[in-house]
Amino acid sequence: MWTRVAALSSALAVLTACSLPPASPSPPSVAADRPMNVGVGTDIPGLAVLNPDTHERRGFDVDLYRWLGRNTTPQFTPVEVDVIIAQRVNALAQGRVQMVVHTFSITDERRGKIGFAGPYLLSKQGFLVRADFDRPIRTLDDLAGLTVCTQSGSTSYDQLTAGALRDRVTTTTEIGTRQCVERLQRKEVDVASTDQIILHGFARQTPGLKVLDLTFGAQERYGVGLPKNDKALCERITDGLKGFITNGAWDQFFRANFGDLNAEGYKPDPYRLDPCT
Repeated sequence: MWTRVAALSSALAVLTACSLPPASPSPPSVAADRPMNVGVGTDIPGLAVLNPDTHERRGFDVDLYRWLGRNTTPQFTPVEVDVIIAQRVNALAQGRVQMVVHTFSITDERRGKIGFAGPYLLSKQGFLVRADFDRPIRTLDDLAGLTVCTQSGSTSYDQLTAGALRDRVTTTTEIGTRQCVERLQRKEVDVASTDQIILHGFARQTPGLKVLDLTFGAQERYGVGLPKNDKALCERITDGLKGFITNGAWDQFFRANFGDLNAEGYKPDPYRLDPCT
């Protein structure tokens, strides 16, 4: 009888083992490629342009955040969120985006609300005029009495109204640089002014306009906007920017978006990027 019991027990054990579901596999590792909301521009030739018909984006800023997505660890997939200049800080502070790559000048005032990695591009303020403008402009003194259009809420506006040209030019503002360029073409203003690198983008696509060989004001240092106090993300993006500048990608994308424009004065030192604090 004991032999029969033992045999029956063995059979039941085999049957039970066969009827149990297979053991659950180990949980998969978190995917390295994850989405990240990135605040971007849509209407800055050379830096960030969105074609409304094809939905294609192009420009130096676009090339940069896509490169960072592929070449930082962990990788991320940029989810592009259109933001205007005036919305950049709030978009980060309110958590709508986790990164902003949008001609974002690093300033102490902005650092009080958000973080930055960079700079990845440099520029001083410049001036765009009609090619047939009948008044030579070689120095800041030659701008005296002219009407200058710039973008509201920008560091360019601050420099025009508080810097060396304060009370020497009539400053008028628009929501974007393109609106200033259109007013310039219609001869409603004499000059459009913003960062010189942006003006080169507009001049490259707009016949009849030229960028003056004249700059002024403090150097603009474009950075990648980040949430405040996220040191880990800052260090990750800073390392990415260093690679972007040193491995040839920076030069490749600069030529692709600005043609034969001399990169001197626009390319930052990759070994002197801002520390993450």
